[in-house]
Amino acid sequence: MKIGIDAIAFSTSKYVLKLSTLAEKRGVDYAKYCVGIGQTEMSVFPPNEDIVTIAIDAAEKALSAIENKNEIDMVIFATESSFDLSKSAGIYVRHFLGLSDNCRIFDLKQACYSVTAALQLAKAYITCNPNSKVLVIGSDIVKYSKNTSGEPTQGGAAVAIVVSKDPRIAEFEPYSGVYSTEIMDFWRPTYATEALFDGKLSAHNYLKSLDICFERYLTSSKLSEQDIDYACFHAPFCKMARKASKQLFSDKNIDNSLIYNELIGNSCSASLYICLISLLDNTKENMDGKRVGMFSYGSGSVAEYFSLTVSKGYDKMLTAKANREMLSNRTEISFEEYELFRNNQALPGKIYENVGKVTMTGIVNDKREYSVKRI
Repeated sequence: MKIGIDAIAFSTSKYVLKLSTLAEKRGVDYAKYCVGIGQTEMSVFPPNEDIVTIAIDAAEKALSAIENKNEIDMVIFATESSFDLSKSAGIYVRHFLGLSDNCRIFDLKQACYSVTAALQLAKAYITCNPNSKVLVIGSDIVKYSKNTSGEPTQGGAAVAIVVSKDPRIAEFEPYSGVYSTEIMDFWRPTYATEALFDGKLSAHNYLKSLDICFERYLTSSKLSEQDIDYACFHAPFCKMARKASKQLFSDKNIDNSLIYNELIGNSCSASLYICLISLLDNTKENMDGKRVGMFSYGSGSVAEYFSLTVSKGYDKMLTAKANREMLSNRTEISFEEYELFRNNQALPGKIYENVGKVTMTGIVNDKREYSVKRI
């Protein structure tokens, strides 16, 4: 039985900060951003936007390609930006999407690796329940302290993936290479609102994990690097993905996979799968039957190298024009607005729109409240 990605979509904020603006205000040469880390813009989020609202928007896009959404009886919400240590963010998503209440829902956490873990769970579930579908969501909004090396890599987005039998976009291949180790390269204690990190250590462990995972993948699959047609890498910043590609392949061009991430910034759990969408959207040659190598890394750390085979007719499922318009139509904000957004504030008297149909209206009596926007 073929199991894999039947539908996929992503969403991000309607607002963007150009890194040239950030560089000017921080007194940094812009080349340090656009060349040094390979980023030009970052998505920024107004106070009424959170991981739930962008997740709902991404999921609605993905579900528009599904004939019967009641076949979805499991929702897995992967994030490292959770705002509740008990209640799953997926509960809100199921409610506003109007999915069946005959549905298992839970969150997953392991830094940026969590969507990959969710897909492995979804694959096993569909194997046992072939008439079901699983909705996997990865949603993160990334914040680092001001004037740190992490600040220009901020960003955020949500990706929604429908996993089913007879997938119309890509089939999971049965082999992978996995490596885990305990390391303090990136973490966020419960008392902290911004992540803590050791950038050099994280980059070192990312590349070390890549080598180990890829070797184990080749051993498991009996394939060689020449058997991989395209490649996607987790992109905390685009230069990191490029370093990873050069470490494995001598002639692999991954430019098409990084077009969207360069404009969004780090989206943590969603990052690798936005790379996949970007690759599919922007590769002009037909990819029917082609193998895509995927490297997933989550600090702390867990890493995995696996592969997908692109389904025949996958291009009929793509929404490349809408994806490009979503990014090009974002509103550029000022540095003053960026600083306010960082503190969940906005310019007095100015109304900021959020994506999709649901907005976060506030916290009342310690309860998070959402509403459906009137159109």
